[in-house]
Amino acid sequence: MIYAILYHPGHNRVYFETSVQLSVSEFRIAARRLSTVCSGIGQQKIRGIDYLTFETGGELGPEDLKIISGLSFVYALFKVEHFNGELYLRPLARECVNFVDESMSAILKYSGKTNEIFTRMLLNIAYHTQDRRENIRVLDPIAGKGTTLYEALMKGFNAYGIEISETVVNESYHFVKRFLETARYKYEHSALRLSGPGKSFTAARHTFVTAKTKEAFKGKETRTIELIAGNAKYADQYYRKNYFDLIAGDLPYGVQHGNVTKEKQTSLTRNPTELLRTCLPAWVGVLKPGGVLALAWNANVLPRDKMERLLEENGLAVKKEEAYLRLAHRVDQSILRDVAVARKQ
Repeated sequence: MIYAILYHPGHNRVYFETSVQLSVSEFRIAARRLSTVCSGIGQQKIRGIDYLTFETGGELGPEDLKIISGLSFVYALFKVEHFNGELYLRPLARECVNFVDESMSAILKYSGKTNEIFTRMLLNIAYHTQDRRENIRVLDPIAGKGTTLYEALMKGFNAYGIEISETVVNESYHFVKRFLETARYKYEHSALRLSGPGKSFTAARHTFVTAKTKEAFKGKETRTIELIAGNAKYADQYYRKNYFDLIAGDLPYGVQHGNVTKEKQTSLTRNPTELLRTCLPAWVGVLKPGGVLALAWNANVLPRDKMERLLEENGLAVKKEEAYLRLAHRVDQSILRDVAVARKQ
């Protein structure tokens, strides 16, 4: 059986000439979850329109359709059929039920924002690389204004973020509160000030527990979205050991994304090496055995071999299959964004 995926209209705009390569890699990584073996994965023109097509050994079931529908590049899915020598595309319903409306990650527009389509791909790659399916907890330790958290919540994950700027976290707190109220989600909010031994660090935590309806909230069909204003190198002080299934984030890589590893640091650096050396031990500590870390970064300032070495030095097994090594794409003339995926043993 042959199926065809119509690309999301924004996909080419985000990835330019590498869009096909990235969609094939994302599909191959997710395909390990499908109930049937896929082959012949690639781009095909049908009546002049580009589709990603693939062949299966059996009919796709509801769970298969749900997995495919959640991929970042999927706009519509069709089954390819032939009748009287003609090719026809039979549309299949997308099995995609979001926990919150996808507008949550698209509403905010600001300089330096990580594109939500890319963020969706990053989360998909991380999620489909590990084995758990329920009660997923995601940490973005470099959360910025929260795109990763909003995309994670949309997928029904519990989303946690650390951002060093308290001003940015306060803005995100007000945004989340306003969004949940406007969309009429039931929620409870709590705030807490944190400090380390001898005031070695201070942090502010905002926690939202939310559900689609009051009835769902009473039935504990809830998800958590949490933001911490603090230094990410203390992640293992904010959270207990082996707490997260996934860690996903877009590392700072330019003028708009300068690394800050000290609360009072004012200078910006384009190289994420310092941040990783400082923070990785804590990040790995809060990741569950079998959990997956997926980080995007600018390979122009940190070559892939050095990135892999940093991850391996912290006890992570870097994924090196072809699909994981074909995720690099150019963002602009100075930024070649790549993705490293690694699993905790």
